[in-house]
Amino acid sequence: MAWQKTKILLVNTETITLPDGTAKKVYHRYVVKKSKGGISKQLGKLQLKKYNPILRKHVVYNEAKYK
Repeated sequence: MAWQKTKILLVNTETITLPDGTAKKVYHRYVVKKSKGGISKQLGKLQLKKYNPILRKHVVYNEAKYK
């Protein structure tokens, strides 16, 4: 499938403590189109920092292989 070559999956895993004292893992995933510009080449994995209003902090998403 040719369209999968132009998309990447950004994944972040967080552990949130619930009010009853238990810990829960939360996974954030979303798919982004890759840039077709040849000017800026990615040397490592792509990272994206976005503000999460529910957690009231910035979350860093790292590139993962799209399957």
